[in-house]
Amino acid sequence: MPHCVIEISNQLSSSVTPDQLLRAVFDAHVKSELFQPDHIKVRCTGYDHHVSGTGSDRFIHATSHIMAGRTAEQKQGLSNMIVQSLIDIGITSAAMSAQVIDLDPSYVTFTD
Repeated sequence: MPHCVIEISNQLSSSVTPDQLLRAVFDAHVKSELFQPDHIKVRCTGYDHHVSGTGSDRFIHATSHIMAGRTAEQKQGLSNMIVQSLIDIGITSAAMSAQVIDLDPSYVTFTD
């Protein structure tokens, strides 16, 4: 845990690779010291079709789903680290956002 999903407009594909995104966001989770590195899962999906109220066609949004128990300050800190990691890899002219969401107690996992 956590499960982090990065959503990106494919218009950014010439500016950043999926590997760069995955590594930057993974490293932000490690840097937060809230999780063991071997528990962090990050994935990325791109969108060709979307509508944005701002008119911009360039966006990145990361959602981290985590087990409950972290403080609001810890979650805000992680969100800030994620966005900063995107800035640090040189992404410009894009709307960037991150949020941290507590998983519902009904969450179940299985590892074979």
